[in-house]
Amino acid sequence: MNRVLIIHGEGNTFNNPSLKAIIDLLVTNGYQCHVRYPHGNAPMPAYPGVVQLSYGWFLQKLKRWTYDRLCSAGLARLFVSIEDRIVYPHFDLILAVDRLGLIEAAVLHERHGTPFVFISFEIMFASETSRRFKRLEREAARDCSMWLAQDRIRAACLIEENDLSADTAFLLPLASAGLGKFPPVRLRDRLGIPVECKVAILMGSLASWSMAREIIDTVRNWPQDWVLIVHERYGNTEANLRTLGVHARDLPDRVHFSGQAPDLVDDLGYVLAGITAGLAFYRPTRNSPYTGRNLEYLGLASGKISTFLRYGIPVVCNEIGLYAEQVRAHGLGAVVDHPDRIAQVLPLVTQATGIAASGHFADFLDFNLKSVELLQRLEQCMSPPPNDGTPDRGTVRND
Repeated sequence: MNRVLIIHGEGNTFNNPSLKAIIDLLVTNGYQCHVRYPHGNAPMPAYPGVVQLSYGWFLQKLKRWTYDRLCSAGLARLFVSIEDRIVYPHFDLILAVDRLGLIEAAVLHERHGTPFVFISFEIMFASETSRRFKRLEREAARDCSMWLAQDRIRAACLIEENDLSADTAFLLPLASAGLGKFPPVRLRDRLGIPVECKVAILMGSLASWSMAREIIDTVRNWPQDWVLIVHERYGNTEANLRTLGVHARDLPDRVHFSGQAPDLVDDLGYVLAGITAGLAFYRPTRNSPYTGRNLEYLGLASGKISTFLRYGIPVVCNEIGLYAEQVRAHGLGAVVDHPDRIAQVLPLVTQATGIAASGHFADFLDFNLKSVELLQRLEQCMSPPPNDGTPDRGTVRND
């Protein structure tokens, strides 16, 4: 059996729509996936065909310090070579997720010649980090056989920031496989929300950049038949809100908290059943390279929005580029300039908008639209043809 190593520094592999779908694609086609990740808050359940290779908080901190502060290629080689001897068997392919995965996959490629594919969900810009920080990434990216970005905008950023070849790009929106399925039991019923009420949901990360506090503050002005569910992706809803200065005792009765943490992204039907509108706001901040230009050039890298559309839930969002354009062009919900405008557009969300949402997902975002081609490209990476020419570093050709 061929083995694929997935190096994922965030540790929420089964909550990432694309990674979950890629694992299912590989396992279904006879590959065994080994996931190397730090143990954390995200659920990582046992899964058929997947070997979990977790590590603890100390090694996680050590890696982050070495790769992101010291930016030391020598220490990276040392750490990965130790892991290689102790943890890793032989692999036929490595999927390197974001910066940490890219750096470690490059070392393993150097040691064994194992081909690796770079999968980018977060773009680190030189203008928000440093030349030394980016040098480590660019050197690691030189030998990748293929790389994945969500759209042409983010691909262009990666070509510039990581000196990647357009010839080896593959565009894959951050989205799951197939339309979502609803179970008979619904979160809204468990929370005691009356059947006559319409429900909007604030889902995912609850932080300043997601404008969570601003959204919650607007509920008092919503139409009386609307309520809000707040669902932090790992179930730590109230604790996360407290860090933003939001306390349950100070909120109106129409705000409901979810403490649920589905093990898999495909299990969100329970949370999203009976939801009328999904709220997705992004505000770039300058206190972290993860929330600056990485959000400014969000493109199709919002798993939250693609998940709403997957379940036929209209989206209310702010001006966030490609997705805002799609919401307007295809009637998928409403676009506003600030959460203060949510109350005005909620009455415009209709059943017809939900039908358009699921149709748009099926026609443009569904992982299954690209799965056959992606599998072929991944298998080509495992036995690459001889390279007789110099790769073009211009326009991305994959649609």
